[in-house]
Amino acid sequence: MQHPTQLIQRDDSLLLVVDCQDGFLKKLEPQRRDMVIASLDFVINVATRLGIPSLVTVEEPVKHGPTLPSLLASLAPGTVEHAKMSFSITDDEEIRAALLAQARRTAVLIGLETDVCVMQSAVGLAQLGFRPVVVADATASPTPEHAFGLDRVRSFGFEVVRIKGLVYEWTRHVATADSLFADGTLRPPSSVVL
Repeated sequence: MQHPTQLIQRDDSLLLVVDCQDGFLKKLEPQRRDMVIASLDFVINVATRLGIPSLVTVEEPVKHGPTLPSLLASLAPGTVEHAKMSFSITDDEEIRAALLAQARRTAVLIGLETDVCVMQSAVGLAQLGFRPVVVADATASPTPEHAFGLDRVRSFGFEVVRIKGLVYEWTRHVATADSLFADGTLRPPSSVVL
């Protein structure tokens, strides 16, 4: 796979919110769970304010529940939850069709679990011609699987970024970043120092 030679473009980005369900979140240590939820919420809010569309998946929702309600509330109105029974989002025919029906090709992945659905989705997205970008501090798996999952993502040659870098690549200019935070209602979680 050819390594990207450009920064992440806001106008080409699609935020993929993968399986942010209580069934997976409850596997995390309580303090880490709260930090992950705050990080997910922040990235979703930034994307929503910047007009970056989101695609949301839920794995086996009857068993694992819906997307966390607080995260759903941060998404743009009309954002659809896609139920799936596969680990890679691209192995689901309906989700694959939705991905290919839109023009954006930088797939920014957040959610759970890093070593399974996020990693397998990154591989599937690359095979469909997307540029997968995994956000390290807005993805999670129980320790130590998160770190292993990120290593596996890197072993395929995919990009791993952190929230701070992603926000500044999406905004690109001081004035854009300042306007994003100007009203004081959007604050990064304590784990992110902008």
